[in-house]
Amino acid sequence: MARGRSPVMQRRRLAAELHRLRSRSGKTLEEVAAYLECSPAKVSRIENNQVAVRIQDARELLDLYGVTGDRREELLQMVREARVKGWWSGYADLLDEATETLLSLEEEAAAIRIYASAVVPSLLQTAEYAQSYLRAWADLPLNVIRRRVDLCMERQRILHRPDPPELTVVLDEAALRRPIDSPGVMRAQLDRLVADSARPSVTLLVLPFAAGPHQAMGFPFRVFEFAGEDPKVAYAEVLDRGHPIESAEEVGRYSAAFEQVRARSLTPHESRRFLKELLDSM
Repeated sequence: MARGRSPVMQRRRLAAELHRLRSRSGKTLEEVAAYLECSPAKVSRIENNQVAVRIQDARELLDLYGVTGDRREELLQMVREARVKGWWSGYADLLDEATETLLSLEEEAAAIRIYASAVVPSLLQTAEYAQSYLRAWADLPLNVIRRRVDLCMERQRILHRPDPPELTVVLDEAALRRPIDSPGVMRAQLDRLVADSARPSVTLLVLPFAAGPHQAMGFPFRVFEFAGEDPKVAYAEVLDRGHPIESAEEVGRYSAAFEQVRARSLTPHESRRFLKELLDSM
């Protein structure tokens, strides 16, 4: 799927555009609802991306807002694309709404900033490391673990595209020193990190223990940036789920926290040397 056409992101863009069009028209939720012969709550849910927009509703809304020509066709095409299933639909039983949003953000981002506090992030994990980590979740049967590992490997395809996102990862030293499995699994994971750090689109930075305290301690997160007009989105992680964050003020705080840990990290060259020395010591 080409960047810019993820169904989740198309739904988000469409909802935002319909809200903008209504605001520009000066019409209230009640007036639009009367025109569509539905409740104001439905119009609000459409504009807040809580329900999908039917093509007929979209046509009527665009009629009401006086949208014609190429722009009208672009928006109607967005409605169609928003209803297409993403590549991850085959893993639907493993995904909640937030995780589906995460995959969509990864698919479309021009730049991804990751702070990993205790675990190597999924985009850089080996299959063996991913499986060993998931085994720590006592309630996951083996078949689910295997499918989650497969999903993890599929996510990494974005790094091999002709137009990969610019990936910057700050890895806390704890994520590198905590043994997830046997020394062999950890050596293979460190080898992978050394190899990935040489990719032109990847910047890998180690945040050493000596860097001291910082505001992101214990809170892994991501910040996504996009090539078009879409605003940045942050994504925070807790025990068993994630949470997309869209408020400009909150995203700004996460961006500032990332810049803080990046500034305290080793340089790319120093980080690569750190990884090789750690690998040699195992």
